[in-house]
Amino acid sequence: MFHPLTTWSIGPLTLSVELLFLLLALMTGFFAVSRYLKWKGTEQQEEIMDKMTIAVIAGVAVFKFWPFVLQPSLLSDLRNIIYFSGGPWAVPAAMAAAFLIIIIYFFRKQWPADIWEALLGGVLISLIFFNIFVRQYGAVSPFNTGFSLEGVTVHPVNFYYAWLYFLSFLGALVFFKKEAVTGKSVYFIISIVAVYLLMMPFHV
Repeated sequence: MFHPLTTWSIGPLTLSVELLFLLLALMTGFFAVSRYLKWKGTEQQEEIMDKMTIAVIAGVAVFKFWPFVLQPSLLSDLRNIIYFSGGPWAVPAAMAAAFLIIIIYFFRKQWPADIWEALLGGVLISLIFFNIFVRQYGAVSPFNTGFSLEGVTVHPVNFYYAWLYFLSFLGALVFFKKEAVTGKSVYFIISIVAVYLLMMPFHV
């Protein structure tokens, strides 16, 4: 697992670990959505994936420029555009932007309901992937295991998230049949919200 503020340089390009693994997580989720729609034989699959690409790009852009939304003064030095990304609520904001675009296309293009089942499952897979690789430091932990932060042991919040999201995804495979659409989509939404609420006491 990597510290979210770690940066890696590739020639003149500097990438934060957080942004890099967000991109990889999105690619993983995107591939999962594509495979699932193909498995279900969903109509308009190619068009759906094309528009989802636009949504993903918009989400990444929101994540990248989120620090400048929270603190516009950073734009006084354009070099900050290279160094800053993410921050508090960056991932939820990026997901909200992507979902808004998909919702607009859903109603305009009259896509089948299958896309929500596939999309929410893809989101869950992306969240599992991201939380496996990027650390989130939680509140002070009474246990001996956890992340060490300035000599204090804190809850490894991302590890908790990864396991809970994995169990949620496993539950969808166990309890729902292939033909289920609405029920599975609702289950994914409830699972994501429930995990977040369950984890709130462990955050700083």
